[in-house]
Amino acid sequence: MARWACVVLPRIALLGVLVLLPLLLFGCRSGKGPAEYIFGLADVSSVEVRMVDEYPTRLSAVVRGVLRDTCTRIDSVRQELVSGNRLVLTVTTERPLSQVCAQAVTPFEMTAPLMLEGLAPGEYSIAVNGIPTTFKWSGSTAIPQ
Repeated sequence: MARWACVVLPRIALLGVLVLLPLLLFGCRSGKGPAEYIFGLADVSSVEVRMVDEYPTRLSAVVRGVLRDTCTRIDSVRQELVSGNRLVLTVTTERPLSQVCAQAVTPFEMTAPLMLEGLAPGEYSIAVNGIPTTFKWSGSTAIPQ
């Protein structure tokens, strides 16, 4: 082997180790810092549609279920009109990643306002994390079924 190869190749190898080793150990990060929460879907057991106000009529979904431990909490609720008369609500949870939590099932009940403006009158189905219910919407009033 040439003399320069004995000097240059070990330096290139050392440089490669110094650059690649931190990437392998810590991965590529976006600069947002370490992940602080684990996100998931809430375990929903029942859904009920209730009228909140009569004029203008406002409806809410009363959602009941359980959280898997004492550190998990409701993070967000997202509503979307999937097709025609079918609404889907997605309730997500968050749990601190580094916190030690008691594995105790904790019941929850929450109320999520339904966005019905602009929807045509008719019978609607709503599913919250897969748990369904229906209600009739006249355009100004609703009747839970």
